[in-house]
Amino acid sequence: MLAGLALLLARPAPATNLLGAVLVIAGLAVRLWAAGILEKSGELCSDGPYRYVRHPLYLGSLLSAVGFAVMMNVIWGWIVVLPLFIALYLAQVLDEERHLRDAYGDEHASYSSTVPMLLPRPWKRPKGKGRPWQWSRALANREHYHVLFTIGFVALFFAKAWFR
Repeated sequence: MLAGLALLLARPAPATNLLGAVLVIAGLAVRLWAAGILEKSGELCSDGPYRYVRHPLYLGSLLSAVGFAVMMNVIWGWIVVLPLFIALYLAQVLDEERHLRDAYGDEHASYSSTVPMLLPRPWKRPKGKGRPWQWSRALANREHYHVLFTIGFVALFFAKAWFR
């Protein structure tokens, strides 16, 4: 629904589309990195981007959302759509934090005391367990659907700018 609102309100231009697309792609890259490391319902993940933030999937989505706000090229993207996105995702992050605390107890408490929730501190991070990135994990986490939807949405912004 927010994506449709963003596209409806948008007044994209080539320059804002390019700058926004860079941020969207950076967000997708972070999400893809995280999805290829994460094994849901496995042990607490502290490898890859999980060494920098506890919720890299949400961080990647936030980067993409900022990219789409830039692509919208209207003030409404910054004062309506982006804050709504942040509010919805913050609620999800807090719910996931509760779930992780319940599932992993002291291990999560220790992890969360050294790894920030969303804003990375690259100079202070725990040592990971060495779990490598795997495409099969990204597919199991269904990240390819997110990537395809997002790329399609970026294409709609470029099409709207082209036909404007």
